[in-house]
Amino acid sequence: MAEKDPHFARLFESTVKEQIEPVETKIKGNIPKWIKGTMIRNGPGLFEVGDDTYKHWFDGLSLLHRFNLNNGKVTYQSRFLQSEAYKRAMKYKRIVMTEFGTLGIPDPCKNIFERFASQFLPLNITDNDVINFMKIGDDLYTLTETQYIRKIDTEDLTSSENRVDLFRTFAVLTQSSHPHVDVDGCTYNMASSYLLGCYYNIVKFTPNTGPDPTSTAEIVCRIPATRWTKPSYYHSFGMTTNYFIFLEQSLYIDIPRLAISTMCRKPIASSLFYDKHEPVRFHLVNRSDGSIVKTQYVSDPMFGMHVINSYEQDGHVIFDMCCYGDGYLISKFYLDYLRNGDENGKTEFPSPELRRYVLPLNINSWTPRDSNLVTLKNSKATARLQKNGQVYLVPECMSEIGIDMPCINYKKYNAKPYRYAYGTSNVPAGGFVDAMAKIDLHTKESKIWQEPNCYPSEPMFIESPDAVDEDDGVILSCIVNSEHRSAFLLVLDAKTFKEIGRAQLPDNIECGLTFHGHFEKCS
Repeated sequence: MAEKDPHFARLFESTVKEQIEPVETKIKGNIPKWIKGTMIRNGPGLFEVGDDTYKHWFDGLSLLHRFNLNNGKVTYQSRFLQSEAYKRAMKYKRIVMTEFGTLGIPDPCKNIFERFASQFLPLNITDNDVINFMKIGDDLYTLTETQYIRKIDTEDLTSSENRVDLFRTFAVLTQSSHPHVDVDGCTYNMASSYLLGCYYNIVKFTPNTGPDPTSTAEIVCRIPATRWTKPSYYHSFGMTTNYFIFLEQSLYIDIPRLAISTMCRKPIASSLFYDKHEPVRFHLVNRSDGSIVKTQYVSDPMFGMHVINSYEQDGHVIFDMCCYGDGYLISKFYLDYLRNGDENGKTEFPSPELRRYVLPLNINSWTPRDSNLVTLKNSKATARLQKNGQVYLVPECMSEIGIDMPCINYKKYNAKPYRYAYGTSNVPAGGFVDAMAKIDLHTKESKIWQEPNCYPSEPMFIESPDAVDEDDGVILSCIVNSEHRSAFLLVLDAKTFKEIGRAQLPDNIECGLTFHGHFEKCS
């Protein structure tokens, strides 16, 4: 059990003040001059509106952060995302739109019919894009797990006046927070439709689409949910050269319960449930034509939010993911628990496990049953064809240190064989994420960065201009110190995992924890 940080609750206080104009940071050590670009982060910045309080960490109104790195100097600025959720909350001084764990109050400006209909139809679902970003061509959009995305200006963090509603084009209500960008510039994401049956859709966005990215977008595949009224919850998916990999895991959304949740005065989160008796299912989709591979791959129940990487090797698909033994991680992120702990004032968090699943291809009637079909050298993962025709997978644990919020050298190694993964970790186990780790997937060795009372955000890998090796570059992470609520941008040598330098924000600026980010190189 990790010793409780006495200042831990401060991490989940509101950052009410925006920093519109760029301010200089204080440099300690060295910020390499070759790093020229902008790192933008997304995360909750406001947890209270008037007398109302958001209930869950995922619910706080989005605050965008911008770190500009140029010639060894770093500036910082921040701005609230101008979502409808934010604007209506500011106008009426209360929570209007329904979030993941918080029920909103219908907009008082709606007529009686609209307010009645909002009890049954998705009219009041949030566009508070607090989780991540999606790059489509030259444009950057914020996104969360609902159907809305919104374009932002990476220079000053201003938001587009109009949001993009994927429901209007594709009739989808949820989407993944982790899209993939292919080498040809196309962007792919998962999105689910629930109105006429439950389907997981793979949506393709082409670059240079103009003001509406859906104008040339298309659904390339529709995967029917195994449980027609109880589709799986998901946060990310995999992509290789020839396949999309979608994991239908053991945390489910009860659609009938979701449909009446507003009427019953319950938040969206109340419709989630974990089924420890239901296996996870891996769906392979051919990228060439959108057809679904008929082989059924299953494994033991588990929950995971973040796929690290996936690729093909010698007739197999390798799928690496940050996994948990059950689906209760999200319930640990209610603000009351984060701030006050349980009835004894204690907080405890599960540790992730870096698992590698290996899916053998070319399964046919001649494939032997009950023997290990994984033929990769040095792999301890197994796959066995069962009598019912399903291929049962047992993953390999790739490190003693588990990570989440992972990153890799995405530009060169996404969908390809790779060696290094980086992520946040809780060291020792049981505490909140208070460390970062580098995992060598060949040797299973790890390197750790950690400081007292310091909590890192998702690491980001930036490749050096003269890179030869996969890990030639730096790791950037926004670190928040709980004792003073101060923050700094940390720069680590990705190879040694040692600190190169840090950019400390001014003492009068508080920067909360963030979820995910995007780095834009200067041309």
